Amino acid sequence: MSDPSPPLDFTDTEDSSYQGQAVADIVLRENAHELAADKLMCVQTREGQVFGYNTDDQHLLNYIPQLQHLYSRLTTSDEPPVEATFVRWAGRSGFKLTPLGRQVLAACKCFAVIEDEGRDWQQAYAHHKFHPIVEVMLRAVIRWWSPICTWWEPTEFLIESELDRDAMKGLNQLVEFVRRVCRSQAFQNLLHDHERKATDNFRSGRDYVTELFERHARLLVLRIDLYFRPDAKGWGYSNAADKAVINYLRALRLGRIVPGYLGFIIKRENGISRGMHYHVMAILDGQLHRSAYYLTQVMGEAWMKRVGADKGSYFNCYAKKDLYRYNGLGLVHVSDTEKILGIRIALWYMSKQDCELKVDDSKVKNFWRSWKVRGDSNRGAPRKDRDSMGLVKRLLGGGRSKYPSGFEPVKGKQAERR
Repeated sequence: MSDPSPPLDFTDTEDSSYQGQAVADIVLRENAHELAADKLMCVQTREGQVFGYNTDDQHLLNYIPQLQHLYSRLTTSDEPPVEATFVRWAGRSGFKLTPLGRQVLAACKCFAVIEDEGRDWQQAYAHHKFHPIVEVMLRAVIRWWSPICTWWEPTEFLIESELDRDAMKGLNQLVEFVRRVCRSQAFQNLLHDHERKATDNFRSGRDYVTELFERHARLLVLRIDLYFRPDAKGWGYSNAADKAVINYLRALRLGRIVPGYLGFIIKRENGISRGMHYHVMAILDGQLHRSAYYLTQVMGEAWMKRVGADKGSYFNCYAKKDLYRYNGLGLVHVSDTEKILGIRIALWYMSKQDCELKVDDSKVKNFWRSWKVRGDSNRGAPRKDRDSMGLVKRLLGGGRSKYPSGFEPVKGKQAERR
């Protein structure tokens, strides 16, 4: 009797190096998709897809990482923002910013630039709810950016006027506020609940994809972003718009839009500039269909037909297939390591709550999937490799993360050379 097949091993040095390169490539390409999906405004025209730049969504999502880094520094140390010093040129005592203080000042100055551009973020975000960390940091910056920004240079500082005193007071109050709120048990509970929801969404999506792979050796994965046009943003919040989305998904489920339909995973977001929009992963039977670009285009045209060309728009993610070589688009075989990794990274993105602009109502569902797979159908090609599902479960399993343990992407120049 022959020895049993060895367990899956992802620790080989050469293989890990190769996989690390592949994962780094997938992450870069998914980031490119996030740029188009989250930050740019896509509009259908006779000439094709046109992307709008310089939107509030783009500026906010570029700014959020700066707030997140500042939060980490504030909550992991007790460093003060200002410390006493001797100002030699003045021959008397003064103050200077600490590294933390310079980071606070940089965040406030960045916000000041947005205000100078006439972007009233405080008013625009009045009806939106963010990640708890972003909520606190935005509230702090909005409250104290103005006095803090009178301290323009992160160098030695003399208290010579009321403005100078207000600047130093603002720095200390911002730091104290963030630490007091974010170190409270109430905030930690809120943060835990928020992260748990993202984890539950990820597990729901990955379990569903795994179930489909158990019945089909090949899946055809389509990704499309459905929008409402900028001038129809208000209509996107109406009951008619909600009904259009529900009817669209029902038609998709009944096979009236694309053939070979198996299921979908969808994430709803509410952008400041673009309003309500949806990120959809549709999964078809890969044994029957392979034309990912054409079928995604059919899905987009069906969306336009339902909401009207004057109201709807969409982004066919497969249109730039060269940018998404490994991110799980198109035909995915049960043994295709790189594309399954791409599906995992896509699910991580679709389930995340970090930079999400969403409706300010905890009862509204922003992530959902098709019904649970039923029946014993196994229409896919016969499995020749008995470890094939072991590979799928290994690549999609574990906690919520961009990639499973052992597939960490390479960093630095090695990744850039790929």
